[in-house]
Amino acid sequence: MEPSDVDTPLNVLLVHVWYWPHVGGGNQHVEHIARQLVARGHNATVWCADIPEHEEKRFVRDGVEVVRLPPTRVLGGIDPVVSIKDLTMDFDIVHLHDTLPVLIRRSVKRARKLNIPVVTTFHNDYIKTSLTGKILKRIRWALQGRRTLHSSNARIALTPFYASHLKSRGVRKSIDVLPNGFAPVAADAVRPLGLSVDSKEHPLFVFVGRLSEQKGLDVLMDTWDLLCQQGEPKARLAIAGSGELDGWLDNRIAASTFPESISKLGRVEDSEKRWLFENARAVLIPSRFEGLPTVLLEAMHAGAPTVMADVNDLGRLVREPNAGLSVTPGDSKSLLQAIDAMLKADKTQLDAWSQNGQHASEPYLWSNIVDDLLKVYQRVRT
Repeated sequence: MEPSDVDTPLNVLLVHVWYWPHVGGGNQHVEHIARQLVARGHNATVWCADIPEHEEKRFVRDGVEVVRLPPTRVLGGIDPVVSIKDLTMDFDIVHLHDTLPVLIRRSVKRARKLNIPVVTTFHNDYIKTSLTGKILKRIRWALQGRRTLHSSNARIALTPFYASHLKSRGVRKSIDVLPNGFAPVAADAVRPLGLSVDSKEHPLFVFVGRLSEQKGLDVLMDTWDLLCQQGEPKARLAIAGSGELDGWLDNRIAASTFPESISKLGRVEDSEKRWLFENARAVLIPSRFEGLPTVLLEAMHAGAPTVMADVNDLGRLVREPNAGLSVTPGDSKSLLQAIDAMLKADKTQLDAWSQNGQHASEPYLWSNIVDDLLKVYQRVRT
C-alpha cells in the first residue's frame, strides 16, 4: 500500500472466540476496534464462536458484520471446535485476537493459503496452577501458540511486559506494542438502583469486572473481611459484574461480619458504571493476571483514584503518573493497606490522583490506538 492509499477503505476480518453478547475484556477490545474501523469508512467483519448461543448467527451490529459459528464441542471448557470451511475469506487483512484456539488456528491457516496478511494480537497469558495444566499449556504453546505468531505478518502485544514475555518464550520475530484502549461513556451518570442507601454517607470502594478467580474476587473479599475485623467499616464496597463466582459471592457476603457494607450490583449499564467511577473513593483491581484491563483506563479517565495489582508490570501505570496505588497480586494485606491509605488521604491527595489519572489515560483512547493499528495494517500490506 502506498502512503497515499492510507485512506483507501479496507475489508478487515477480526477473529476472536468470544464476542457480543459475551462479556469480557477481549471481546470488548475487538468490538471497539471494529466500531472505529467502520466509523473511518472501512469494512469490519467478526468471526466468533456462538457462545453463549445467540438466536441470530449472522447479523450487523453497529455497522459490524458478525458471524457466530456454532461449536460441535468445547475442548477443556474453553476452546470451541468450530468450522470455517463454508465461509468465504475475501479480506484485505485478517486480524487474530489469540494464538491457541481452534478458530484462530484454522483462520491463520486459511489466510496464509490465500496470501492474506495476518496480524495477531496477544492479549494475555492465562495462569495454570495444576501440574497437568502447566504441562499442557507448555505443549500447546510450543506446537500452536508460537507457530501462530511466527505465521503472522505482524505481532502485537498490549504492553512492553508482554512483548518481553513473548521474546522469552521463543518468539523470534518483531513485536509491536499497541495497548488496549477505551471509549469514554457518553451516557449521563446514573446511580445504580442496587446500591445501599447508606453508601451516600460513607466513602465508596468499587470493583467492576468479571466475578472470577482471575480478577481476584476472593482476594477482595478476604481484604474486606480484614477491614471488618477492625469494627464496622467506615466505607462501603460496591461489586459490579457477573461470572462463575456469582453464587459463591452471594454466600460470602451473607457470611461476612457486616454484609450491609457490601452492595452486589450484578451487571451494570454504562451510565451506572460511569456513576460508580465518578463517585468512588477508589476503584479496586486486585487481579491475579491481566493483559491491560479496560476498567483501569475507564476509571482513570473518570477521575477515580485506582488501586491496581502489580501483575505483569501493570502497577507502573498508576505509580508513574501518581494516579493511585499498586499492590502485591494475591495479597489481601497489601490491598488492605491501600484501602487504609485511600481512607486517610486528604482532598489534595485525592484530587492529585484523580487529575493525574485523567491526564495519563488520554493516549489510550480508542481513536488514538486505532490510528496506530492502521499503520500496522498499512505496513503488512506493503
